[in-house]
Amino acid sequence: MALLASLGAGLSVALASWVGQRMASQALLQHRLLFTDEAASSLRDLFVFVDARRLWPPLILLAAGVGLAGWLLLGSLLLAVVAGMATLVLPRILLARARRTRLARLDAQLPDALTALGAALRAGASLGVALQTVLQDAQAPLTQEFGLMVREQRMGVPLARALGNLHLRMPSESVQMVVVVLQVAGATGGSVAGLLDRLADTLRARQHLEMKLDMLTSQGKLQAWVIGALPWVLLLALTQVDPHSSSLLLGTSRGHTVLAMVVGLEAVGALMMRRILRIVV
Repeated sequence: MALLASLGAGLSVALASWVGQRMASQALLQHRLLFTDEAASSLRDLFVFVDARRLWPPLILLAAGVGLAGWLLLGSLLLAVVAGMATLVLPRILLARARRTRLARLDAQLPDALTALGAALRAGASLGVALQTVLQDAQAPLTQEFGLMVREQRMGVPLARALGNLHLRMPSESVQMVVVVLQVAGATGGSVAGLLDRLADTLRARQHLEMKLDMLTSQGKLQAWVIGALPWVLLLALTQVDPHSSSLLLGTSRGHTVLAMVVGLEAVGALMMRRILRIVV
């Protein structure tokens, strides 16, 4: 009877291990496909032409190294797995942040570029020649995005479609307004210099207002950083004041579970604070 019970327990453990391994491999495969697709799209938008499939093996090695280091330093398998999973997710977060930064930089460059474009059109240059003149003195990302639009026109792409592709690559309201003005001017054939000057003034006023809103919400952002760092500062102080009590968190499986819950709750709180600040701005 005991032999049958042991055999059943062994089979159950083996079946559970096999099911867990299959589920983990499927989840890893799905994350690999999602990562390569998103990374390839993001890198193309950033004008970084690298095969995203070559980034997956180094990322896996880095995640395994971080997980192994966490396990050796903390002695917790749970925290090691969390650290490895966070390493796999981190590149997507960094790429999304890089895209937002690039989009904000382009929005900041648009008013001066529109003023220069209007001056070139007022001097009698065509739209294509005026764009080339503006791009000679501009910097990235404006030179990359508008330069690609000019090259598309040279290849025979209509102006409306080239402008639509620009808006797809850089989906901001400022770019949308520029695209609408240039599309209307290209369709009607009217003078667009005055419209560009007024649009440049509008974008400058809007950026000034956004800077003021950012200053007003900076206190809330600072409070979020302080509240997020407070538990870890208290834990560091506790390790110095009462090492025995802190060892219950750092040296036991229950303590590691509590730390993992704290990390998860802080991540949820950070996401909620971020969404609130986005609604305010």
